[in-house]
Amino acid sequence: MNLKQSLSLVTTAALTTVGLAALAAPAAHADEWACTYPAVCFFKDYERTGSFVDLTSGWQTLTSSKNATGAWNTRNDDGALLHFTNGKRLCLGPGASRNDLRSIGTVAKIRIMDNPSC
Repeated sequence: MNLKQSLSLVTTAALTTVGLAALAAPAAHADEWACTYPAVCFFKDYERTGSFVDLTSGWQTLTSSKNATGAWNTRNDDGALLHFTNGKRLCLGPGASRNDLRSIGTVAKIRIMDNPSC
């Protein structure tokens, strides 16, 4: 067997392995983790618990997303102001994400604003 044939076999084996790994990945996670524009999504321990899309003049109360561990703002130019039960607030700018929300407190409300800096 020459070098060209050996490389061809190695390449074929590698591509087959990658293809089988892709087939083995659970398809449910793609939908479960999806946070598509223009949403602000909340996560608890890496599972999506809710998403919000509406610009509001007041607060939207979180239900299943209360006490989330993370949030991701997929919006291009709108900020998401997060309110915590301890009175703290956090501005999640366009395209930003945080996975340390519990270190700030218990997130309980959101207000999506037509302003990137909240």
